[in-house]
Amino acid sequence: MTLIGYARVSSKDQNDAKQIRALEKAGCTKIYTEKVSGATTERQQLIQIFNDAKEGDIIIIQELSRLSRSTKDLLELVDTMKERGIGLRSISDTWLDLTTDNPMNELIFTIFSGLVQYERKLTKMRQKEGIAIAKEKGKYKGRKTKLVEGGKEEVRRNAILEAYRNGTSITDIRKTYKVGTGTIYRLLEREGVKR
Repeated sequence: MTLIGYARVSSKDQNDAKQIRALEKAGCTKIYTEKVSGATTERQQLIQIFNDAKEGDIIIIQELSRLSRSTKDLLELVDTMKERGIGLRSISDTWLDLTTDNPMNELIFTIFSGLVQYERKLTKMRQKEGIAIAKEKGKYKGRKTKLVEGGKEEVRRNAILEAYRNGTSITDIRKTYKVGTGTIYRLLEREGVKR
């Protein structure tokens, strides 16, 4: 039996060190990490775990939301684990222990995975409502751009603004300055730049 850790953060800016420490402390001898949204099913390291895990192995996660954000996806993952004889355990969600064939554990898992998705949808709904109110009051400017004032980033920011004013396409700016399309549009909106 091997304890296999799975750590996931949603973006490249987030740090998975806390999860990795918790997985090591839980006795995981193999740890797979990735930086990808839990809403997508394209999680390469999770797929790799399923390729590498053997019957009797246990997948350890820090908390349920690290495995998936969708109840349907969670239930499908757990079904695959059960078919392959792989267990699942959570460090923070102590109620989640699918290492034995216990119907009560499966019932609790199903209920709580639904609650996790419900809470996520409520949070998104509240966020949208808050943004709408802030926009009405003229206080919402969008997410801050990574191109800030000061040093190299300010030089890069000014170069992007200048390129846009000179008629360079968003695609060319993105490729030249290695910056995301969303970042460019946020910068242009924040600076009130129009052609």
